[in-house]
Amino acid sequence: MENNEIENKNQIELFNLIKKQYKRNVTFVDKVSDLLGICSTAVYRRVRGDKPISLEETVKLCKEYKISFDMLIEGKNINMFDCIYQPIDLTIPNKYQNYILTFSNYFEKLRTSGNLNILMSATDIPVFHLISHKELTFFKLYTWDHSVYNYEGSFDDFMEKFDSPEIINCYQKIDHNHELVPSTEIWTETTINSTLRLINYYFEIGMFLNKDLPVSLCKQVLEILDKLQKWAKNSSKSNSTTPFQLYVSEMELENTYCLMKQSETINCISKLFTINHLNILDKEFCKEAENWLTRLSQRSIPLSGGAEKERIKFFSSQRQKVQSLIEKIEADV
Repeated sequence: MENNEIENKNQIELFNLIKKQYKRNVTFVDKVSDLLGICSTAVYRRVRGDKPISLEETVKLCKEYKISFDMLIEGKNINMFDCIYQPIDLTIPNKYQNYILTFSNYFEKLRTSGNLNILMSATDIPVFHLISHKELTFFKLYTWDHSVYNYEGSFDDFMEKFDSPEIINCYQKIDHNHELVPSTEIWTETTINSTLRLINYYFEIGMFLNKDLPVSLCKQVLEILDKLQKWAKNSSKSNSTTPFQLYVSEMELENTYCLMKQSETINCISKLFTINHLNILDKEFCKEAENWLTRLSQRSIPLSGGAEKERIKFFSSQRQKVQSLIEKIEADV
């Protein structure tokens, strides 16, 4: 018996991982019995390691309980993440509409459940700020569709296809809920750069039929900066009651992390590529992300409240970059 347990210890670990997915007062034996087509006694023999499971049984168990086989390999220290990933399908507007509706409802549910706080790093302009400007939001979607899925039309055509009351209503709901959630954001001197580079690139390759659009997008970036500076000055959002803190990091950030924390729950949204994201629910990962973001804010320059000199310096440099692009575009039109 002892030798069998040693020999089948990976098998025992597999069943331990499966048992963790059930509440303590719920037996999993009947579920495994139905899945493998064996009696309860046979299941117990496999759980104890008395009877080795076959390769086919291992595959069925791993698929059913979403367990990576790598987690069972001796010497590996792999932590399985609980996360949600929903690809953004832009081939059909209705699919994107369902996606943004799901996100809008999810964010509203988090906000209305109470005590929600957002802590985030920003390698790019956060979607919560883009969302109040539909053209700028559509532009981000367009660049993703063009570069990844080879969309060949102009930005004008793309925007016309997606500009629906249903989508705009979702944008407005997200924007409204965001203004009611206390937030701390960590930007860098380069946070807006990728957006400006995209505007310049698509202008240069002639993807704007309306020649006023690229300048209009730049002006929307300026509007975001104006709003952000006002929030930072007041240490609160537009309604003057929701706390807001802004920092600028002198170090380049590796990724955009958005930590949504409530009194008893926490989840972390990690940016993927241009607009996709992973919603990570793993407590250990989220706690580590929170510690990193907290330490990062402590090492960053505060721009909120009385930090007038640093705040003016930062936003002046950002506006200058946008203004330089506007002048370049207007000179080339």
